[in-house]
Amino acid sequence: MESNGSAEPPRGGGLYIIEDMGLPMREEIVVSWFRSVRSGVRADRLEVPYDADVDGEGRLAWAAGPVLEGMAEELAGTTNALVLTDAASHVLVRQAPDRRLRSWLDRIQLAPGFRYGEDHAGTNAIGTALALQRPFVVDAGEHFAEVLSTMSCAAVPITDPRTGVPLGAVDLSCRAEHASPLMLPFARRVAWEIGQRLLEDTSVATRVLREHFVLARRRTKDPLVSVSGETMFANAAATRELQPGDHQLLWEWVSRTIAGHQSVAGEVVLTGGAWVVRGFEPVRNGGVVVGASLRLAPPSAAVAGGPFGAGDRPRFGWASLTPTELSIAELVAEGMTNREVAAKLYLSPHTVGFHLRQVFRKLEISSRVELTRLVVERRADGRDG
Repeated sequence: MESNGSAEPPRGGGLYIIEDMGLPMREEIVVSWFRSVRSGVRADRLEVPYDADVDGEGRLAWAAGPVLEGMAEELAGTTNALVLTDAASHVLVRQAPDRRLRSWLDRIQLAPGFRYGEDHAGTNAIGTALALQRPFVVDAGEHFAEVLSTMSCAAVPITDPRTGVPLGAVDLSCRAEHASPLMLPFARRVAWEIGQRLLEDTSVATRVLREHFVLARRRTKDPLVSVSGETMFANAAATRELQPGDHQLLWEWVSRTIAGHQSVAGEVVLTGGAWVVRGFEPVRNGGVVVGASLRLAPPSAAVAGGPFGAGDRPRFGWASLTPTELSIAELVAEGMTNREVAAKLYLSPHTVGFHLRQVFRKLEISSRVELTRLVVERRADGRDG
């Protein structure tokens, strides 16, 4: 591969020339190859880990079972294999009616229990689709591992419609000489049918929220979340930045906004920092608000410079605190407990605790006593409010 003298992939174009092949290659494939190299994958050796304890009886397997059984008839007489994996790229189910194809798939270890993530198998449809959380096709020589270059594959991720959490992927694979442009549409259809099965045990409110999210997702490339008290859907741009616990923080921000306790404009503070709210839309089922969709700009985007100026806030000191953090600092300095602060600001004690930890970090202190001292000093200097 042509080198630009760094560990990062080249930028600026959509196609690159791989020197030893003399063929143009898609930028997203080149970037995936760089990820494979950084993971220590060798092109001349396929070493795919095996896990005998993979859960093949979970919710995804329950939803996919009848769908895959129904597809068996359509696969009969073809030279295609249909594969279902979990979110960690472990193969859960493999359907391959052609005996010669089954034999080859066994040789390349595309079989139940084996893990086909990019970090072990290199660039491949399953691993790359799961890494990017979007449908992906890898054809012949686009595979990083040489032994996979005889294959063409199309994979589509599957997410939980209740939470937006990735559950796995559906993959259609065949020998490269049998590849068809219909492979990706077929995989999309299978993934959609599994998604419909996953929706069967969701509430009406969750279905309404999901339908709103699907429509809103088509209208923006910004990080987007649709959230209720029980569920959160997020597009790929948001999923890359969100962390565990952000669902509750988002829902409490939404609840306060809907109740009129705060303005829609401004920021929502999550685990990784303050996100700029670029758009806010309540989601209703009839006349009842069941959730909301938020179009956001993550902290990383704000630091890089955005239209809302959030990148101007320093990382430490009083000026780094958000309005919510300032309010909590003032109330804690007055001797209030987290529960008392939560009641006054219409937050949960958990959220107050999260914000208080952020205040301690930004002010470089470790106790309420130190916080009280700093607040008193600040007031004495005439900087309160």
